[in-house]
Amino acid sequence: MSDQLCVRLGIDVPVYQAGMGGVAGPELAAGVSNAGGLGHLGCIRRSAEDTRAWIREAKALTDKPFGVNLVPPGGGVDGFEAQLAVVLEEKPAVLSLFWGEFSDAISRAHDAGIVTMVQIGSADEAKRAADAGADVLIAQGTEAGGHVRGESKLADLLGRVIEAVAPLPVLAGGGLSTADDVSAVMRNGAAGPWVGTRFIATQEAFAHPIYKQRLVEGHGVDTHHARAYSYGWPFGTPYRTLRSRRYWDPLRWVNGGVRPHDKDSYARRFSLYCGSGVDAIDDIPRAAEIVARLTPESSDV
Repeated sequence: MSDQLCVRLGIDVPVYQAGMGGVAGPELAAGVSNAGGLGHLGCIRRSAEDTRAWIREAKALTDKPFGVNLVPPGGGVDGFEAQLAVVLEEKPAVLSLFWGEFSDAISRAHDAGIVTMVQIGSADEAKRAADAGADVLIAQGTEAGGHVRGESKLADLLGRVIEAVAPLPVLAGGGLSTADDVSAVMRNGAAGPWVGTRFIATQEAFAHPIYKQRLVEGHGVDTHHARAYSYGWPFGTPYRTLRSRRYWDPLRWVNGGVRPHDKDSYARRFSLYCGSGVDAIDDIPRAAEIVARLTPESSDV
């Protein structure tokens, strides 16, 4: 299944970079795709024209396939529909979707020749996405950083999703930072890893340098799966962050991601989106190096 999906997408290795809103920009997506994996632009909260600009910038940086990730609850100043219209016009190889019902979007993407992926958090949600026509499912365990759809650990969720939607390919996401992590999920039937946090700590990620350094210094026990306030989302939406150690600081209760132009104080004081696999992050290399590290040996899967 892994090889079949790579052939269908026109990529060389089964490594899939998650569409992390705001920090997964053209340089990161192109870096991953140029290294043989599938990069993604994280376009949550971007305007339609800013989304178009990012897609065109990525096209200028790579002639390899890449994807665009859209999330309706944060659909940008113009809304999800305007973002989707741009994607359908610009025709990236893949459209990945999260947190919603997508039958209409999937149908229109197929009409434009775009492969669709939907990230889900339960077997029931996977079935609904498959019935809507999704080409690929992404099983997201609670170990994942950022907003988390389901309430099961990846090891518990993956098998149920694969069984529910067979023969559709299923990617695995949540706490994956090493080749051993990747080999483990692929031995359990995943078509590849959906990796977010490890790619934030790269040279190309559009994340604040302090954010990247906090990932290098962070530990899995410091990550927190909770339902309080996260920037731009309704109160109570579940997420996982690397908690700020400034226990006296009210800004530690703000959960989000920070970009290079954001204030240094925000990067130091916020609790930052981060998966539980942060223990394995000890450097900030180029994205191509991470693709190489995560690519499983054929004997391991």
